[in-house]
Amino acid sequence: MDFLPVESRHLVNADISLRTPCRPTPYLGAAIGLPHLWVKDESQQPTGTTKDRLAAVVLAAFRQFGITEWVASSTGNSSTALARAVQHDPSMRAHFFCGRDFVGDHDIETSDRVSLTVIDGSYAEATKAAQEFAAEHGLAWEGGFFNWARREGLKLTYLEAFDAMDTKPDVVVQAISSGMGMMAARKGAKEYLGCGRLDKMPRFLMVQQDTCAPMAAAWREGRAELGEGDVVAHPQGLARAILLGDGRATYPYMREIAADSGGSIVSVTQEELDGARGMLRELEGLDVCHSSSATIAALRNEAAAGRIAPHEVVLVNLTGRERATAAAGTGLAFAETAAG
Repeated sequence: MDFLPVESRHLVNADISLRTPCRPTPYLGAAIGLPHLWVKDESQQPTGTTKDRLAAVVLAAFRQFGITEWVASSTGNSSTALARAVQHDPSMRAHFFCGRDFVGDHDIETSDRVSLTVIDGSYAEATKAAQEFAAEHGLAWEGGFFNWARREGLKLTYLEAFDAMDTKPDVVVQAISSGMGMMAARKGAKEYLGCGRLDKMPRFLMVQQDTCAPMAAAWREGRAELGEGDVVAHPQGLARAILLGDGRATYPYMREIAADSGGSIVSVTQEELDGARGMLRELEGLDVCHSSSATIAALRNEAAAGRIAPHEVVLVNLTGRERATAAAGTGLAFAETAAG
């Protein structure tokens, strides 16, 4: 059965994304009280994050619809993955935008087909500038969270994991910013449920960090939407991949997923992030980023509070690793610097 809505001939055959390990973690599981803990290690992807999966399918979708030049924005990982994919596809040209605080999270080699515009402002302001640039030049806007091709690529992480596990998960856990990965997780689970490869829908647990946790706060307070007062203007924190200060557009989707599945949206402290990262490294030899580690910090808290039982099977998506960045001299160049 074909689970991707793009024709295979449009997929760029350049190892843009890879199959990654999914395995039990007995030592870590025992330490946090969840002996049936599995991890999907997306840090093994070429750019170090699960975003390589979305890059492969986004490019295939663009090729299928005849789009050869387009505009995107991100806090780092998505643009890095998309830029690498473009470099493998001579038919493509892409323009990336980012806020100045996130320049160091981009590992992009600019060229005549890949540009990076740095905005003196936030991610939201960079996105606005990117959309205006696309409109002004008659180019396609990549769409970010609302690009269906991103979800189709990211869901493959979960389909691989479900296939690899010798028992199916009761709980699925991922750290979130916009929540695009969790939308993909639910889509993959629904498709496998529909064709009999899963026998039940897992609970979805979403994790933010306490310094930038508007969705977790709204969920805890029982609110259906985020307002202006929930926006974190200058988000800071160890888990940089999930530093999205304005979640107003996507929180309703995350709330629905949590509510429908019996799951939750929680936050963890910076100290808990650091501790969990150390546990992953010391107990299982997994050297991942703080954003990935947020999942283990949350699971430790949920297990201690009795909200996840020891007999339950838990699947964690470790979405990436720390990566050498532009700030460390990776050859990042600027096409333009604009005021936000």
